[in-house]
Amino acid sequence: MKRRFALGLLVSAVLLVLLFVKVEPAAIANAFAEAAPLGVAAAVLLHLLILSMKAARWGVVLGAVPHPPPEPGPARRWLTFDALFFGYFGNYVLPAKLGEIGRAVLYGKRSGVPVSSVLATIVVERLLDAVMLISIFYLSILFLPLPPDLPDWVPLSARLVGSCALIGLAGVWLGMRWLPDTLQWRGPLPGLVHKVFGLLLAFREGLSVLREPRRAAKATAWTLSIWLLECVAFWVLLHAFGLDTLMTGAVAQVTASSFAIAAPSAPGGLGIHQWVTVLVLAPFGVPESTATAASLVVTFSVILWVVPLGLLGLWRQGTSPGELRADVDAAVA
Repeated sequence: MKRRFALGLLVSAVLLVLLFVKVEPAAIANAFAEAAPLGVAAAVLLHLLILSMKAARWGVVLGAVPHPPPEPGPARRWLTFDALFFGYFGNYVLPAKLGEIGRAVLYGKRSGVPVSSVLATIVVERLLDAVMLISIFYLSILFLPLPPDLPDWVPLSARLVGSCALIGLAGVWLGMRWLPDTLQWRGPLPGLVHKVFGLLLAFREGLSVLREPRRAAKATAWTLSIWLLECVAFWVLLHAFGLDTLMTGAVAQVTASSFAIAAPSAPGGLGIHQWVTVLVLAPFGVPESTATAASLVVTFSVILWVVPLGLLGLWRQGTSPGELRADVDAAVA
């Protein structure tokens, strides 16, 4: 994990150095100086709304998982929100982007739901995100104007990632259907195998939303709303920088950057997010300095919300970063 964290820092540092060799810092500063403050502020505020919508979507997915009777109090009412924001916060402070495991550990510890079940709900979220992003991208290609020199690798990459996401969804659905309900297989299972099967069964419980068509449809509707608003937020940001950019450009940037920042990098995909934004928006006529400036706004607007709200969530749940970090280390050991 520490090696992956160090690798991420190295990758981001190299990419940032190369970026600032290619794009003059003075030009980036000039782009910021000419940006409309209200438009930038609107994009930053929209990111808080988007993150809150993701908490609501996760609540829908979690609602299908069996829970023990909840303890009364405000901490339990805020648990979904707090755990999700800690997950994003943890991706910035834990090595190897272990925030998602931290999210599962915090929720499981406070709710009594097995951590593997909570992790399964996060897997469902990620697969829904991937399928929805690619769907929005292809619909934008079909119905919205495109630049004449859009690189072939853009739709090709989207097709590849979309296929993988669909295969992943099919895989978890088949696993949910075929995994036996009992831990007997021609007699009692050995201790280690019994433990593995127990984890698999708990993981399957986290996929319960796939067995409830109405709840799955509701989660899908939330996912569609989240990514449409994400595209609108970036389109608003581009206009704040004085660009009359096609909505297709915003969709392409959101799609590409959302997948790219999964690679090892510094917090928020710093470096990777900027390069992807520059490359994707070049065919749409966006200057490299402006694309870099807009990308930096996106990176730091997320940090602006998830760090204080993540720490607030830990305080409200009665734990600390060090204590939860120890729980995460024990979970991945």
